[in-house]
Amino acid sequence: MRLLKLYFGFERVISHLLLVGMVGVVLLAAWSFFRATALALFDLGHPLDYSAFQTLFDRVLAAIIALELAHSIHQMALGDHRLAQVRTVVVIGMLAVVRKLILLEVDSTSGAFLVGLAATILALGLVLLMIGHLQKRDERERQSANQISTDEKGEA
Repeated sequence: MRLLKLYFGFERVISHLLLVGMVGVVLLAAWSFFRATALALFDLGHPLDYSAFQTLFDRVLAAIIALELAHSIHQMALGDHRLAQVRTVVVIGMLAVVRKLILLEVDSTSGAFLVGLAATILALGLVLLMIGHLQKRDERERQSANQISTDEKGEA
């Protein structure tokens, strides 16, 4: 039991250090997005082509992924080990796959790779659906337990 408490303390210290590092990553990702957006906006002589939009979406998704990862690390630093943390990790995975799809050059991609990406999206979606089901079940159980405890207090 003491070893477990020691491990959770170690995990929290590392999580806080990682969170400090993630602040830098989020700032860099946001800077990259704002810089790419400014370059696209102020390049008035050239119309935006598809690769410019790919770059913009790549940068914004990188910033969102960094924010979600920072959120997950923050949950860990708080000692919050629930389904919400698992859900955050699954959402990060889905965002990463979407980012890959946006950057994908369809002409040079094999059908097997596209099928693999589709299977990955389907699997992550099913996991997200299961997590949502479990969260609703846990919430119903908590409400039921609260109702029982309220009823018992009222009878006393």
